[in-house]
Amino acid sequence: MNKQAAPKAARKKSYHHKDLRNALLETALTLIDQRDGPHFSLRELERALGVSHASAYRHFADKAALLDALTAEGFARLAACQDEELKKAGDDPMDRLEALGVAYIHFALNNKGFFSLMFTERDDENLERSNRTHHNQQALTTLLGCIIACQDAGIVTAGDPKRIAGYVILATHGLAVYRTQGHHPLGSGNDDAFFPDIDAVNELTIAPLLINRPSAAEYSARWFAPIDPARSES
Repeated sequence: MNKQAAPKAARKKSYHHKDLRNALLETALTLIDQRDGPHFSLRELERALGVSHASAYRHFADKAALLDALTAEGFARLAACQDEELKKAGDDPMDRLEALGVAYIHFALNNKGFFSLMFTERDDENLERSNRTHHNQQALTTLLGCIIACQDAGIVTAGDPKRIAGYVILATHGLAVYRTQGHHPLGSGNDDAFFPDIDAVNELTIAPLLINRPSAAEYSARWFAPIDPARSES
């Protein structure tokens, strides 16, 4: 039989039940990354996989349900990335807290589709069903544990760990958004150091909360020394 003349339906791909669900999720994630958001229909997704119309509905009630499943998977991967960096950090409480900032940036850069979906509000989202707060609980609990450990060690000032967590994540999230959108430190040549890296963001963000923090002059020398020494003399 001539394969070129085969009916279109006969050339469609065949998936086992679980395989199709995973294929739908993986292809949706690719489209999100390519299109800077979930700008596709389930029909497009099915066409991209070469499966019959309505195949997606065997696994997801609608597109929103598919995106909710991806959001949950994204937070699970973020938690796994945290665990990986914490294993490298050892037992020092501050090293472990800073490791979470590194994990956040690595996750964002290596999972742009997930990152975009996890932290972007959707018009079709059912907040009760998607339950972002529930999905984020493991990653948040890990962050809270590291903050409390720093407080117990006398490194970070007393205070509500949740409010501190809400504060320390802002700068890291901002850097992650900046980098995932394709932006890099401004300028060229020596000016490449214009924008702080994750080490600087980690240290400078937590600085106001340290019980024994370095002086402003020490921070200036560490992170803000003039690139061109001649500028500091003018």
